[in-house]
Amino acid sequence: MLPKYALLTRNIRCELFEEEHFGLIYAFDKNKKTVNKIGNDNGYGFCMRSCMKPLQFAAVSEIIKEFGLTDEEIAVACASHTGEKEHCDAVLSILKKCGLTEKDLLCPPLEPLSKTACAGLIKNDLSPSAIHNNCSGKHAAILAYCMLAGYPIKDYNSVSHPVQKKILNFVAKNCEIELKDCIIAKDGCTLPVLSMPLENFAKGFLNIFTDNKYDKIRQAIINNPYLYGGRGRLDSEIVAAAKGRLIAKVGAGNLCCIVDMAENKSFIIKMADGDNFHRALAAVEFLNRLNYFSKEEFSRLSALYSPLLTDENGEIVGKTEFCF
Repeated sequence: MLPKYALLTRNIRCELFEEEHFGLIYAFDKNKKTVNKIGNDNGYGFCMRSCMKPLQFAAVSEIIKEFGLTDEEIAVACASHTGEKEHCDAVLSILKKCGLTEKDLLCPPLEPLSKTACAGLIKNDLSPSAIHNNCSGKHAAILAYCMLAGYPIKDYNSVSHPVQKKILNFVAKNCEIELKDCIIAKDGCTLPVLSMPLENFAKGFLNIFTDNKYDKIRQAIINNPYLYGGRGRLDSEIVAAAKGRLIAKVGAGNLCCIVDMAENKSFIIKMADGDNFHRALAAVEFLNRLNYFSKEEFSRLSALYSPLLTDENGEIVGKTEFCF
């Protein structure tokens, strides 16, 4: 059965409805039970996309001790990073520690998500490479595990590769769903990705981020929010603003998974369309209503993701209305 989306935001310009954005918002308690929902996913299986990254890294987290990964390297391995120098350096460091190079990455060359990083490449007459791909940290971590386990590296992105079998089984187990009940798709970066209902997303995030076994991952993200994504990236900004209370991860398909580690709660936001900005607006407003941000941090986030519509001179001409 298809999801039943609810109206979450609409733009109003001169008292006219200009845009409407539909989606789902789910809240889960410490027992992983749905306590509130806006819209209904009807058990539909959504691809986890990049929301799966922290769980994929947890599956191969033995590499932390084996290769002496720093907090910065752990954070970038869980990230959809923006391709700044600090991100690329951290990914290259992971590869160097396990005796590999950028040439071993199977994620395709991709322009950095950062406009500044893109401008730097153009200025220096350079082309984007695999290291600039926002998923290169995840790929580097998987390669490191292949080296640790003695697995071949040339086809580590194949669903039949032993490292992918390990990861997919681990993710399904922690999301409390049978792997046979998931559709295995291919993510944009060429790695296999699972699909499942939103409640299983939440269970996976709660099981990983509230388990002391994965404390190194949790602390690495909290201590390095901008290596975990980048300036202006919704998940990085939520982590930075929440001061250690929340961890968030965005994914393509307009997903955002959020965990409150103090109270073992989880929230999932899924927009029906491709508007990442309205995903950010809905997420920030929703979390602020639950008092997760200080007045100062909410003001900073509101400047990044302003609900006010302005013309090209900066004059306010409309606003985003929240409908939940």
